[in-house]
Amino acid sequence: MSENSWRPYEASDYLDVTDIDVFLNSAARDIPELFSFSQVGASRHGRPIWLVTLALGDKPLEERSILWLDAGTHASEWTGVSALMYSLSEWIKGVQQGDEGLLSWFEEHAILAIPCISPDGYQALRDGAPYLRSTLRPPRHDAPRRGLDPCDMDGDGVVRWMRWKHPAGPLVEDEDVPLYMRPRRLDDDPDKAYFMCQEGQFIDWDGASWTGADSLYGIDLNRNFPGNWKPFSMFGMDSGAYSASEPESRAVLDTFAQYPTIAAGLTYHTYTGCILTQPYSKDVPLQEDDLFLLQDLADNLVQDTGYVTYKVYPDFMYKEDSPTPGVWSDTMSTVFGVSSYTVEFWNPYKAAGVEVDQPARLFAEPDPDIIKALVKFAAGYETKSWEVVEHPQLGEVEIGGIDYLHTVRNPPRENLLGECRIGHNMAERLRHGLPRVRVNMESKALSGGGYLVSLLIENLGYLPTSSLHYAAKINASPGCRVVVRQEDGDAVIAAHSSSKALKEFDHLQGWGDRLRDGGRHALYPGLGSQPSRVCLEWIVESEGVFHADVFAGRAGHQSISMKLGQENQ
Repeated sequence: MSENSWRPYEASDYLDVTDIDVFLNSAARDIPELFSFSQVGASRHGRPIWLVTLALGDKPLEERSILWLDAGTHASEWTGVSALMYSLSEWIKGVQQGDEGLLSWFEEHAILAIPCISPDGYQALRDGAPYLRSTLRPPRHDAPRRGLDPCDMDGDGVVRWMRWKHPAGPLVEDEDVPLYMRPRRLDDDPDKAYFMCQEGQFIDWDGASWTGADSLYGIDLNRNFPGNWKPFSMFGMDSGAYSASEPESRAVLDTFAQYPTIAAGLTYHTYTGCILTQPYSKDVPLQEDDLFLLQDLADNLVQDTGYVTYKVYPDFMYKEDSPTPGVWSDTMSTVFGVSSYTVEFWNPYKAAGVEVDQPARLFAEPDPDIIKALVKFAAGYETKSWEVVEHPQLGEVEIGGIDYLHTVRNPPRENLLGECRIGHNMAERLRHGLPRVRVNMESKALSGGGYLVSLLIENLGYLPTSSLHYAAKINASPGCRVVVRQEDGDAVIAAHSSSKALKEFDHLQGWGDRLRDGGRHALYPGLGSQPSRVCLEWIVESEGVFHADVFAGRAGHQSISMKLGQENQ
């Protein structure tokens, strides 16, 4: 094996953007029959946004049922990028090792993946920049910034915490965990009170006010998609000037829209150790059967992983009765009608030995005991004890803190592989949940001459052929139809149809639908009201090869033919 040969990603450490590029280039060179990638956009600062395609054979992508994956929407959430790259490696290895099930699957299906949606922000944090949410979009309208601007003040290449004593300070040092600054109580000694923030310097400072500057890079890409978009700001972050205003979100949106047979999607984030599912708001447009399907499928994905599922509304709300707008997973479901989820990797609460009922609420309403437990856990890894530094504006301050990005936001390196395996397990299960249509053709000679040709089309997959029923309602999914022809001429007489060569049929339920519609209760079983199979018939006057092309929505396209009077070809 040459030095530049493709090597699987083993999740022993986090990846830089250059590592991703090397992986993609070597895989495309060494495994071209399965792996390809192309640029589908560019970041604000010109970095390419890559789309990976995994597929075998010559079948066009538009005729395949597709699984979508993406990661790196948020700059600090490196685990998602790692999990996606790990799954790509596992699928490549499976094909190389001759896994018959995988080989067969990739002949008929495809996986599309964007490994890193926000490469600018992602690499900036990998290089030690102060915390940022997504991309390097500067303040809108060149708004002036005043206040504390986070930056590395002690030259160690990391932006940590900075504190200084003052009797008006709101925090005091915890007695048990020195790096944890707990909320001050009335009984605390004012001489032991502190102000604390990220280390940095004041911009345009008046010499007195201790305030924080607006975020230098405040856009949150996961508030910039069309689903329920509106102007929004929280925690110093905003949803952009308008829906898909950012080049990164626009690239993702336009790329996704080019592939109408995408049947399911996962978008990777951190942290909590959960899958987030619909509804995202009280007034969700999805139908009840879709909400059931999404919840049941999510429960299947997390089985035996230690992860849990949350309905975003009402269980994962940052503020009660304040829906989060512009979320990508919500957009996949409510704009495109695709079964999709946000995966939040890594549960630092569990690692710290505490339980959290409403993790999203904790950001706005922190529980001191839980925060203390997190700091104590993180303090068991790389930390910097409080160290006195001479600040050019404040005088004597102390700088110290935890390695937040490798303990809380992402797992310690020793736990990364375990998270990636969980992610691959979920992706594998969702891969097996796509709609899957089986077609069978039979013929019968008629006494008066000619043949009756019957085509049985049935969906064997979990998901319906539309992915979500809502997709059929809003016409987001390709429809279902059969186009037939005879090689020896057009001698087809259509039965029960005004068209000789084309017949349309309704979307077919998946077996997941049956769990709600008659098949869930073993004491009261039933067949439900909507079919998962359909039989179409044609009367054909002459012999010859009869060919049918079946287009089954997001289950893709299949062809079948037979020579009338003989066995199927």
